[in-house]
Amino acid sequence: MARKKSKKDETGVRRLTIRLFGPGMSRMHRAGLGGLASTLKKIEREVKLGQLEEDQIPGWPWEDGKPPWRIGPTELVLDFGTPEGARPFLKALFQFAFQIRDDLIFLPGQYGDTPPSMEVRAYLQQGMTLTFLQHGKARKLGKKEVTYSYQPEGDTGPTIQVSYKPCAGYKHQDGWKELVEADGCLTTKPVEVAGPVNPGSVVRHVAYTGQTKIKEGVEHVLSLYFALVGCLALPINRGSGVLIVPDVTDLEAFSTARAWMTPPSARDCRIAGASDAALQAQVRLRSKMTARTLELPGCDAITFQPTPWATQQKSRVRALFVPSGSDRVLDVFEKALAELPPRVISRTVQETSGRGRNRTVVERTEWFWVDSVVRPLVAENLARGDPWYSHFVDLMTKIDPATKKPIRDRILFEKRGLHAMIEEPVWKDRGESTVVRAVHQALRQRYGQIADENSGNPVAMKNRMDSEYDRWRLAFAGAKTPDQFRKSLCDLLSRAGVNPVLQAEWEQLLPMLDASRWQQTRDLALLALASYSRKESDEEEGALNDEDASEAVA
Repeated sequence: MARKKSKKDETGVRRLTIRLFGPGMSRMHRAGLGGLASTLKKIEREVKLGQLEEDQIPGWPWEDGKPPWRIGPTELVLDFGTPEGARPFLKALFQFAFQIRDDLIFLPGQYGDTPPSMEVRAYLQQGMTLTFLQHGKARKLGKKEVTYSYQPEGDTGPTIQVSYKPCAGYKHQDGWKELVEADGCLTTKPVEVAGPVNPGSVVRHVAYTGQTKIKEGVEHVLSLYFALVGCLALPINRGSGVLIVPDVTDLEAFSTARAWMTPPSARDCRIAGASDAALQAQVRLRSKMTARTLELPGCDAITFQPTPWATQQKSRVRALFVPSGSDRVLDVFEKALAELPPRVISRTVQETSGRGRNRTVVERTEWFWVDSVVRPLVAENLARGDPWYSHFVDLMTKIDPATKKPIRDRILFEKRGLHAMIEEPVWKDRGESTVVRAVHQALRQRYGQIADENSGNPVAMKNRMDSEYDRWRLAFAGAKTPDQFRKSLCDLLSRAGVNPVLQAEWEQLLPMLDASRWQQTRDLALLALASYSRKESDEEEGALNDEDASEAVA
């Protein structure tokens, strides 16, 4: 005689319903539920193509060929068939969702029809081990790093190496065991939530473990496990990572869009900060949403890095919500991404072998990535709703903590990109462009005066031009009050002589000198100074080779 189904079997055990905006669903939970939906959609596609064995398919055999789940805009329902069917269903689901291929983490729900290349997966794994899987007990990595070579610019381009540690396992692969009881049914008990599932969810004090550890219901924990799929984790460098948590508002739409968030190439994996990573993901999404039927999601951009009080782990040191980018914001950032991209440069490395008379020195060329120092500032400003050039004074005055050298030294290699950024489409009003063009015109005339005065002495001409640049850089950057800045700017304009830009647009410049906007105008003046390229130095700028660039960032 068949067992009579109870109400509990129908609603709590045989069928699990997770609502996107249900009680307790944070942005991380919703991103995880979106990751679960993306994974289920991927299973549907592979079943349709006959790419999965029967024992790999959750809930197989499917009744009438329809999957035993339903994905709606704000709700996801899993049907296990019987209460005891939860174990095989979740086991197959987790085995498909959290794989390892070629000794690298492989998450099918993050990818489209074509899996990413080895180098992309290596960068993605680095990002995961700096955020979700940073604790040694959460992953099984080899002790020795493996080096993989790739050519980012095609078969004829330079070769770059990426290093990673082979992965033999990670916590998420066995996560289904926490969600079921010994009889195979879904657990009705709260399940502990640890950092590898939701970064930041940790016991606050070992003396009060019972009181401070986090426990949640099975539907919340299942969502958090799939946050590894729904979120995007990327490395800034070996010690810092960024976690992008999308604000999922529509499961059906997100399950389509998630694959577009994943970087398609190694160049797209290069990020210089959290806001930079978030806006790059939004630009990729916008480029795919040609029909404009899907809404770009906003996202939390969280930075993880070691702290002086906890050097053994990467803590959440900074979080910023990046709203859904408007077309104007993304147009500006897309231009910055095109004009100020990561670059591949080279340096010469000497390798010594043998001793004494048998000592030999072999030189080889090593290629590596160098990122922009300006684009992260642009991204940060756009994410906060500020003008894209705000706080440019910081780039001209601060020291790079990694190299202990002035950041402005590296701006030299981005002069052409900056010059492209100051074109008309990126300005909010005419006054901004007037400041830049007026300063450019004044510099052009000042350099012309110096060239006339030193026409027979090129060395003196170059020295005086360099001094002229430093003079105005120090005057603008050192201004601490509106009066100091206005005095410096008027000094430059008066020394240059008649300025055609001022003659035509002086009414546009006056509001920019108001006390409420002087810092904005100071940033514009410094931007103009950094982006100006005098004709006498065009050949010099073009001759800057990769060796010079590598010395600047070494």
